[in-house]
Amino acid sequence: MKQIVGGNGGAGITIAIVDAYAYPYAEANVAQFDSDMGLPACTTGNGCFTSINLSPYDGSGSGWDLESMLDLEYAHAMAPNAKLVYVQAYDNYYDSMGAAVGIAAAHADIVSNSWSGGEDSYYDFYWNLGKVLLFAAGDGGSWPTQGFVGYPCSALTVTCVGGTSLYINFGTKQRTSEVGWSGSGGGCSGEELMPSWQGRNGSGVCAPWRASPDIAATADPNAGVWVYIANPYWYPAYYGVGGTSVATPVSAGLFADIDTARVSFGKAKFTFLDPTIYNAAASNYNYFFYDVTSGDNGYPAGFEFDLVTGLGNSSGPAMANRFFGLIP
Repeated sequence: MKQIVGGNGGAGITIAIVDAYAYPYAEANVAQFDSDMGLPACTTGNGCFTSINLSPYDGSGSGWDLESMLDLEYAHAMAPNAKLVYVQAYDNYYDSMGAAVGIAAAHADIVSNSWSGGEDSYYDFYWNLGKVLLFAAGDGGSWPTQGFVGYPCSALTVTCVGGTSLYINFGTKQRTSEVGWSGSGGGCSGEELMPSWQGRNGSGVCAPWRASPDIAATADPNAGVWVYIANPYWYPAYYGVGGTSVATPVSAGLFADIDTARVSFGKAKFTFLDPTIYNAAASNYNYFFYDVTSGDNGYPAGFEFDLVTGLGNSSGPAMANRFFGLIP
């Protein structure tokens, strides 16, 4: 993102994508996307693309293939000079996904996970890795009466990404409005206690439990993104995709750009984001975040923190630039 001073498209940063099952066509699909979109090539040959396959099962046609291409293509679109590591978990159970996240964190600065399931804090040990771990909040909205909240998004060592409906002026490329997306996951954990960094700016709404999401980005399928995929189950073409599965790799790319800028200004790369972003919100909310105050997912969006968009949307060059000085 050239608008982020010093961002240089995430140069020097590695983003890992974790999905389930092998997908042997990923690099070829990324190559076509890059060519069509005028992005720098990201290949094994030029050292940009690394595939780590932990599965004997070909996920082509399973839905994880489209998810993988969404994650890879849009992390790369947001941070075109960052490297990509694509980790394919043995299957889609928590133990397999957790093992894959651990391997991803050993190879990358930021790990993007566009998947979510039922809450089970037994698996929390998998996500305590000292790296930026982004997880999608889920796409089914929230149901206060059922008490469902997405996991691992509710874990205490990850950053949970919710969704918005973003409307822009295509001439000026500026936001005209942004509201909470009805499908965004979010709510009050039933297993994770409220961490020390939550409680301000309305984020203590679930006390004594953790509230999610933490942040949000564009997710509404009605204003989704085009994903290229080609394999024996998919006719080679672009398909419209939305959901917090979009918001998560978009956020990963944004933070890669910010990491590059931080390094260029003598700062350390981000590790665990949540204490930093919550402290930033508490110090000067409007300086760091765009407050999404309307829309709902079962819970209403509102002033500062809410259970649809978390602290709000920190994407956008002016706001992103302000994260350079944050500690750590």
